[in-house]
Amino acid sequence: MVRIGISESWGSEIRATLGASLNNRFKAFLSGLGVTMLLQSSSATALLTASFSGQGMLTTATALAILLGADVGTTLVAQILTFDLSALSPILIALGVAMFTYSTGGRMRDVGRILLGLGVMLLALKLIVAASLPMRESLVIQQIFVALGQDLVLAVVFGAIIAWASHSSLATVLLVITLASTNALGITVAFAFVLGANIGSAIPPFIATLGANRSARQPPLGNLLFRLCGVVIALPFIGLVVNLLSPLEISNARQIATFHMLFNLALALLFFPFIDRMVELTARIIPKDTRASDATEPRKLDRGAFETPLVALVNAEREVLRMGEVVERMLRNAFIALKKNDYALAQRTREMDQLANEFYDGVKRYLTALARESLGEKESERCNEILAFATDLEHIGDIISGDMIRNILRKKLVTRSKMSLQDREDLNNLYQPVLKSFELSLSVFTSGDVAMARQLLARKYKFVKREKKAVMNHLQKIRDDLSYDSRLSALQLDVLRDLKRINSHLTAVAYPILEDAGQLRNRLRRSKSADDSMPRLPARAKVSTSS
Repeated sequence: MVRIGISESWGSEIRATLGASLNNRFKAFLSGLGVTMLLQSSSATALLTASFSGQGMLTTATALAILLGADVGTTLVAQILTFDLSALSPILIALGVAMFTYSTGGRMRDVGRILLGLGVMLLALKLIVAASLPMRESLVIQQIFVALGQDLVLAVVFGAIIAWASHSSLATVLLVITLASTNALGITVAFAFVLGANIGSAIPPFIATLGANRSARQPPLGNLLFRLCGVVIALPFIGLVVNLLSPLEISNARQIATFHMLFNLALALLFFPFIDRMVELTARIIPKDTRASDATEPRKLDRGAFETPLVALVNAEREVLRMGEVVERMLRNAFIALKKNDYALAQRTREMDQLANEFYDGVKRYLTALARESLGEKESERCNEILAFATDLEHIGDIISGDMIRNILRKKLVTRSKMSLQDREDLNNLYQPVLKSFELSLSVFTSGDVAMARQLLARKYKFVKREKKAVMNHLQKIRDDLSYDSRLSALQLDVLRDLKRINSHLTAVAYPILEDAGQLRNRLRRSKSADDSMPRLPARAKVSTSS
C-alpha cells in the first residue's frame, strides 16, 4: 500500500529522477537512496533502473551507482522501523482510513493509503512477536537455529532463499529482527541471515531482466556480484562484529539493523571506486546483443512486476518502443522500395507487419492483465496512454503494409524516371518530416515533456500545409499535362494521403500531455484559424482528384 501510494502520487517524479542523465555518480547514489526509501523496495528500484538502462537513458556505471544507493536506502528504512512505534499504529490506521475513505481523490487519498500501509506494517511487526511464540517454544526450530549457528554458510543460503521468495530484503531483515528480539534467534545466526537477505533481494531483478538487452541486464548482474563479493568478505568477520557491538549494550534488534546498515555502507564505500571495473566485467560475462534477437522478436513481459505497477508500466513502455523501431523500419523500407521500385524489399516490408502485430498483441494482453490489478488513477491513465500509442503504431503498420506497399506492388511502375522531379521532391519533403516526427513522438511518449509535445504538434501543422501544397502542385500538373500516367498520379496521391494519416497517428501522443497542461484548447483554436486561412483548390483540380 505504501509503494502504491508513493507511485501514484510521485511516480512521475520518481521516473524523472531515475531516468535523468545523471553524469555525477554521487548524485545517482543519492537518487537511488532516496527513491528506495520512498518505495521501500530496493528490488523495485533495481527493476526501474534496469529498464532505463536498457532504453539508453542511463549508462551502466550510473545505474550501478543508483543500485549501491538503493542498498543503503533500504537499511535506513529498517533502522526507522526497529524503534518501538507500535503506539503509532492505531493512530496511523485511523487517520489513513479517514483520509482514504472521505477524500475525493488526488494526492490526499494517496497520502491516506500511505499512512494506512505504515500503520498496518507497524501492527504486523507487533503481531509477528505474538505469532512466533510457538516457534520460540518448539524444540525442533531451536535445534535448526542451533545447527545454522554452527554452519553460517548454510544460514546465509537460508536467508537468501527467504529474501528471494519474498522479493524483499527489508521484509526478511524485519522478520529476523523480530525473532532475535524475542531471543528465538541468536545474534550470530541473525547476522548471517542478514547477509543472505542482501544476496536474495538482488536475485529477482537479475532473473527478471534475463530476457532483456545487454544494457538492461548489466546493472542487476553487477549489483548481485557486488553483494556476493561483500558477503564473502564479511562472513569470516561476523564473530568479530558481534564482539564489537556487544559492549555497546544495545538491543538485539538495534544490533541487527546497525549491522545491516554498516554492511551496505561498507559495500558502497568499498566498491564505488570499482564501478567501471564491474561494467567491464559484466560486459564480458553478458554476450553482445545481436540485432535480430534484440529488435525483431517480441519478448515475454514479466507479470511478476504487477505488484509494482510502476515497474510493469516501464516494461510495457520498453516493449512499445521496440515495436516503434520495427514500424519505423517499415516506413524507411517502404520509401526505399518506392524510389527504387524494389519489389522484393516491398514484400519483406509487408511481412514485417505481422511482427508489429505480435508486439501489439503482447502489449495489449499485458496491459489488460495489469488493468485488472488495483491501479491508482494516474497509473490507469498511463496504462491507457501506452495502449493508445501502441494502437497508433499498429495502425501505422497497417497503413504501410496495407496501402503503401500494396500500391507499390499493384501499380508496377516501369521506372522511377516516369515520376516528375517536382513530384519526387514533394514526396521527399513530406517523407523526411514524418521520419523526424516519428523519432520525436517516441521521445514524447517516454518523457511526457510538454515542450516536446508542443513541438510535435507544431510539426503537424507545418506538415498539413506542405501536404496541401503538394496535392495542389500535383493536381495542377495533371491538369496541364494530359499525357501524365494515371497510374503514377494515383500512386502519388495515395502516398501523400498515407503520409498524412501516418503523421496524424504519430501526433496523437501529444494531445493528452498538452490537455493535462492546459495548453491544448488555445493551440487548437490557433490551428483552426490557420486552416481557415489556407488557399482552397480550384474547381477543375477537384474534378481531377476524383478521376
